Amino acid sequence: MRTLLEIEEAISRLPAESQAQLIKDIPALCPDAFRRDGWAEILGNGAPRAGFSELLDQVDAEYRQAPERFPVLNEDRLGDKP
Repeated sequence: MRTLLEIEEAISRLPAESQAQLIKDIPALCPDAFRRDGWAEILGNGAPRAGFSELLDQVDAEYRQAPERFPVLNEDRLGDKP
């Protein structure tokens, strides 16, 4: 379990581009866990994901309490660099 946590922490510290590349590479890195169409199967699977739903519910509640704390995204802002 400790190794898994270390891996998760390492991934969270990667730059966004490296994380995106890792997402693309995961099926090749774990061929036994991912069939050739692994991501399509995962994305198309309608199984409930309680943890993700809980996170979205929490963000929704925070937004209802203080919407001004959330940045407004639009086409012009998406081109901005931090």
